[in-house]
Amino acid sequence: MITSEIEKCIINYLKGTASTKELRQLEDWIKLANNKELFKEYIKLDYITSVALVKNHKSDFINKEIFKTKDKTKVRKLLPFKLLKYASILLIAICSTYLVYQNLTRKENYIANTDQIILDLGNGKTEIIQENGSKKIVDINGNVIGFQQANRIVYTTSNKISEKEIINKLTVPYGKHFELVLSDGTIITLNSGTSIEYPSQFSNNKKREVSLNGEAFFNVAKDTLHPFVVNANQLKVRVLGTQFNVSAYPEEKNISTVLVEGLVGLYNNDVYNINSTTLLKPGVKGVYNTDKQTFSTKKVDTKIYTSWRTGTLIFRDISFKNIIKRLERNYNISIVNNNKKLDQQYFNASFNAKESVEEILSTFSKSYPFNYETINQKIIIN
Repeated sequence: MITSEIEKCIINYLKGTASTKELRQLEDWIKLANNKELFKEYIKLDYITSVALVKNHKSDFINKEIFKTKDKTKVRKLLPFKLLKYASILLIAICSTYLVYQNLTRKENYIANTDQIILDLGNGKTEIIQENGSKKIVDINGNVIGFQQANRIVYTTSNKISEKEIINKLTVPYGKHFELVLSDGTIITLNSGTSIEYPSQFSNNKKREVSLNGEAFFNVAKDTLHPFVVNANQLKVRVLGTQFNVSAYPEEKNISTVLVEGLVGLYNNDVYNINSTTLLKPGVKGVYNTDKQTFSTKKVDTKIYTSWRTGTLIFRDISFKNIIKRLERNYNISIVNNNKKLDQQYFNASFNAKESVEEILSTFSKSYPFNYETINQKIIIN
């Protein structure tokens, strides 16, 4: 049964205005028995109703095409209400509704598997970002604050500096990368399974702050008057203008920062203090252990930690257990390893973006023999 509350969630989802709360509510509802088919039929109803309205067909056209269900009485009750309430919306948005229907399978995967890029504008408005799309990013007052250009969002710089910052949130699912240009010109490349919170416009505060959950490469615009701070779980990374990589996935106890250019300071206090800050120079990796709350540093080849931006996977002295996590994020696939001894094996390897996850596992199996099979988008290792 589609309640009025769920119907509202679906309509907002189709319009691209659903909030994060509505998306989660719809996701939970679809997981219940038979609801996936109801969801599919509802979107089909939207599409066919739109076509019928545009062609000026009579209502019996819709009855013949849509109501192919065992319980026709219940479905028919939806039609008059649906037509009266949303006819004008469907007439205006006929093209977008058609695309929703044509891409039904992909949209359903988003609801079930969260495989779409999501932009939360911080004002109750949530947008689904199509990777090949191009559109304006508009705030709650109708002001254009940025533009999407394929797999990149660029925020514009406003002459009016607001005292209150409006926080936006961009979420990139497994299997995808995305680039973000903040209003100050800072360029951020987001890795798979990453979310970041940031102001649509920086205020006149003394520092520019963002919050990261996952992994990203930062090319920070230089501003000596306004330090740039990345909040990554318990760790804070403070810079003025530089290039560095931060990895702070929630399932990992170590938060790592690799400096490519410039100078950064690492600290875990609310207030920055130069005397208690761990400073990094180019070519150095800083690691903060969240359990022990300790810092460590060492010289590294920065390419190993930034190669993901070009689709290259480089593993250096990494356990297979952690390799699996990276493969899951990179290929958006679930991997179950029943071979516990394999988990503790360490490997060195490099793979390019064109190699499939099966090819990568096959390479590892030649070094340490194991068997695997793929069942319903899940890889089982024995």
